[in-house]
Amino acid sequence: MKTKELLRSLGLSRYETEVYDALVRVEKAKVQDLARMVTVPRPQIYVALGKLMNKGMCNETRGKVSYYSAVAPGVAFQDVLRKQEEALQARTEGVKKLAEVFVRSEKEDVPNDFVQVLKGRQIKEFMDRMAQDATDEVLTFFKSAQEKSEKSLEGAVKLEASILNRGVRVRCLYEKEGIMNREIVPVLKKLLGYGEKGRVVSSVPMNMSTFDNRAVLFTLTSVKNDVTVFVFNHPALVATMRASFEFLWQKGQDLAAVLESKEEEQ
Repeated sequence: MKTKELLRSLGLSRYETEVYDALVRVEKAKVQDLARMVTVPRPQIYVALGKLMNKGMCNETRGKVSYYSAVAPGVAFQDVLRKQEEALQARTEGVKKLAEVFVRSEKEDVPNDFVQVLKGRQIKEFMDRMAQDATDEVLTFFKSAQEKSEKSLEGAVKLEASILNRGVRVRCLYEKEGIMNREIVPVLKKLLGYGEKGRVVSSVPMNMSTFDNRAVLFTLTSVKNDVTVFVFNHPALVATMRASFEFLWQKGQDLAAVLESKEEEQ
């Protein structure tokens, strides 16, 4: 680092740097001498000298003509260096603490609140948000539509259509018994028309959806027909549910073919 850059880094102004740099190169100097040595306007030399003296970096010897001399750098910058060392130490400690937080966040990338319980309006709001944030693929177990009203089915179709329209893949595994209801057939055909990939298996464990690799939702219905949704965002559980889906998917029949066969039988 050049001398003037060093002095500026130690807190001196441009004019103070010019004057002090000139003084350290001579034993002593008058203002007239300094005016020939630096590119500082003469009035500003007086200002710079006054500031340097206030900082303990310059001495004045008065007489008919005043002479100025630099205080030895080791003494002049002792306090400045000490403060900078303290500041550096504080920054170093701060960075260490920040690094510890970063390491913990890497090790604890599974949030403590990885389970949520949703009821009522919370369910729709959460589903809408998850659908909007989905970027890759949504997987669904569909057990039964018996507890679903016509309005809720329309809402489900609209939600899935919005996902498919954004280019996100949707695959759904239907329980065979769950698609026997005549009212559900037109809904299934709509979804296939929008681009859903569907298959039919003899049984699925429950109504369930996974959104990308981020979350899995289980829908459970009580004896009183109260619907409760459990949301898990633990990566291991999400991965397990996706693996379960893929296992059953390989065993499923194509939904379109099943619906066509059903119509032929009727």
